[in-house]
Amino acid sequence: MRVLARYTVPEVLEMRYRSKAIRLLAATLSLLALVGILGAQVWAASAVFEAIGLPGTAGAVFATLVFIAYTALSGLWAVALTDFIQIIIGSIGILVAVVLGLIKVGGISGLEATLDGISGLPQPADQYFSLTSLGPSLLALTLIATVMYTLIGQDFYQRLFAAKDEKTARKGAIYAGILLMALSVFPALAGMLAIALSGNPEAVIDSPKTAVPRLVISVFGGTVGAIFVAAVLAAIMSTADSLLSAATSHVVKDFYEGLVGTTSDEKKLLRLSMLTTIAVGLLSLGAALAIQGIVELLIYSYDVYTSGVFVPLVLGLYWKRATKEGALAGMVAGSLVAVLGAAGVLNFPYWEYIYVSGAIVSALVMVAVSVLTKVEEIDEELEAAFG
Repeated sequence: MRVLARYTVPEVLEMRYRSKAIRLLAATLSLLALVGILGAQVWAASAVFEAIGLPGTAGAVFATLVFIAYTALSGLWAVALTDFIQIIIGSIGILVAVVLGLIKVGGISGLEATLDGISGLPQPADQYFSLTSLGPSLLALTLIATVMYTLIGQDFYQRLFAAKDEKTARKGAIYAGILLMALSVFPALAGMLAIALSGNPEAVIDSPKTAVPRLVISVFGGTVGAIFVAAVLAAIMSTADSLLSAATSHVVKDFYEGLVGTTSDEKKLLRLSMLTTIAVGLLSLGAALAIQGIVELLIYSYDVYTSGVFVPLVLGLYWKRATKEGALAGMVAGSLVAVLGAAGVLNFPYWEYIYVSGAIVSALVMVAVSVLTKVEEIDEELEAAFG
């Protein structure tokens, strides 16, 4: 993707299929997803403020205004620089909190024993320490669903597109993946420790979004704990500003320049980017306050975009026979399955089934329509990049 040196994922789709309709539909689905995911980050920020005794809604508004301000004023470069610092602060903060929490509770064995003595847990205590407690099928579906979005998310690709060359993009992706795998166990441990160390575990179970901030405060106390809570907030904001920047790129590049068909002067684009950043940020704040659920926002956001765009993008890159008619039909069919699943019209036992079912329908429709329609010659630049 970095070889193509584009700005957005929908732009790559238009390049591959020579269809503005596909680009606009993909940009719309991606923009809706980004707004929802950003709303989840806003709601997570409110949990941090709740944990330190401040009004959650006021905290969400304050955090949103902060990352809107520096993203609007400075763009992707500011996002990259602040994220670099924020992810270091957030990672060190949660790592230290978990280590000290484990020392306080008596290690992993002490944590397991403490959880075993707490009644009212959502699942038996021993299942918290089993990697396969979800069951093989649900575990596989969860991994597949996560990977599907990661492979097509504009918030991921904008950094790769902005890298100075393909080698830098490749190394960055690999190092980031290794870091994520190394850190992934700590949020889970933090949630368990929050329950174990809380004097009121029922409150943590009833309000899981405040679990990690509560852990930090219970381990470090009020003053020092507030510093580490700021680290958690830094991690949240490092995700939020990236999503905001990605959403802005859709409005400016895919909708404005994509529809106008010409590149405007730099000052005009800068003003548009700033206004769009503010508007999208406020819209996400509204979505967070309306739905008031982190998981719900993420599910609704991921499902429709991934179900519609994943197959047309991946098949388009690796299957020369794919046609624009097939891609458009597959995109519509996959998104429709996701919408019906999220609305409850189609009954799925777990939300992960929505991803996979939508993608399967998208693939079947796309392949069938592509076989029945005439294939156009692949763009020379795309051919050179992907063979």
